[in-house]
Amino acid sequence: MELPGSLTRVLVIAADGGERTRLTGILGRAGQRADAALADRGALDRHKVDEATVLVVACDVDRPAEVTALRKLCRAAKGAAIVVVSPRVTAAAVRRTLDAGADALVFDSELGQTLIPTLRAVESGQSVVPRSMRAGVDRPTLSFRERQVLALVCEGRTNAEIAEALFLAESTIKSHMGSIFTKLGVHSRKEAGAVFLDLSRPASTQFELQA
Repeated sequence: MELPGSLTRVLVIAADGGERTRLTGILGRAGQRADAALADRGALDRHKVDEATVLVVACDVDRPAEVTALRKLCRAAKGAAIVVVSPRVTAAAVRRTLDAGADALVFDSELGQTLIPTLRAVESGQSVVPRSMRAGVDRPTLSFRERQVLALVCEGRTNAEIAEALFLAESTIKSHMGSIFTKLGVHSRKEAGAVFLDLSRPASTQFELQA
């Protein structure tokens, strides 16, 4: 299956050199040339990122730190479509990946069958996730109170301060936070706040690449 090189400018981003070689090799065998870069944001070539049509990013989306790094990259990538390659995926991680700004998620173990069709799909404006993970695509609905709590979390308030501001017991705030973590598929207040801000931010807002 061949992808015309004139249609897509692909940049492969992975921390491991072997992984970069493997991903560019899969693309090359399909007739698609791809540049490669380190996953470290400080080491990325700004020009390559700006010029890419599609970014193929090796990222373990079940690791919060890697999702945070992915979110920063998505903000910096401007108009490029982003395909995430992950070694393992949970339903909650699918939602985190899409909320971070990625357009597609493929299993590392299925790259030979899925990477090229996924590139075709995202280039035409589609979002793609593994069929078995479709349950994770539906956006969780936060209650009015949960949104209030998250807004105060983003201000840096502690549970005690949030409880005082909303005239609730601190145990109630802890319960709301547990529900928020579950719904958003996050593991920390920082992650929850970042997802909330991303969902609230106008799509046109641009960010610079951060080290």
